[in-house]
Amino acid sequence: MNAGKSFPQVSAFSLVEVTFSMAIAAVALLAIIGMLPQAMEMSRDSADRTAIGTIMEDAHDRMEGLPLEAGVPSVSPLFYDQRGRFIEDIEQVEDPLLDRAFFRLELNISEIEGANAPEHISDLKAAEMKIFWPLRDDGSSIDAEPKVRISYYINALTGPEWQLIEPGFAPKIER
Repeated sequence: MNAGKSFPQVSAFSLVEVTFSMAIAAVALLAIIGMLPQAMEMSRDSADRTAIGTIMEDAHDRMEGLPLEAGVPSVSPLFYDQRGRFIEDIEQVEDPLLDRAFFRLELNISEIEGANAPEHISDLKAAEMKIFWPLRDDGSSIDAEPKVRISYYINALTGPEWQLIEPGFAPKIER
């Protein structure tokens, strides 16, 4: 019945070829899975750095207008959630899983002494920000040392000659 008819030749993969390709795919998949922890760590570090920038700017804004005096400013310590949003009261968070304090920022203002003291600027002080994270539920740091320590110079809104115009005036921190 089928005399003279030719059937198309069917080609298929052999079991060896299928096994070999599955082995290659498994090795590639394992390599990709092996990179996931490192990629997640880099993503977490990037998010933390973004939040830290926001936190530092907010902390400096909260210091503006405070008296420029050596010591711990009245606003310190400051607490922030994981996204860098300020938390007014760590005891009164609405959702403790999402909005709990994750960062604690401590401020200190000090005199500049010795070789680091610039000439002709009597009202220049050093501000130090120490940022701790992650935090326990009570706001204390898990680590004794801060993960970030930033120091920069700050000065007053007015110079020392303001005392001549308004005796008793206390210079305020400016931007």
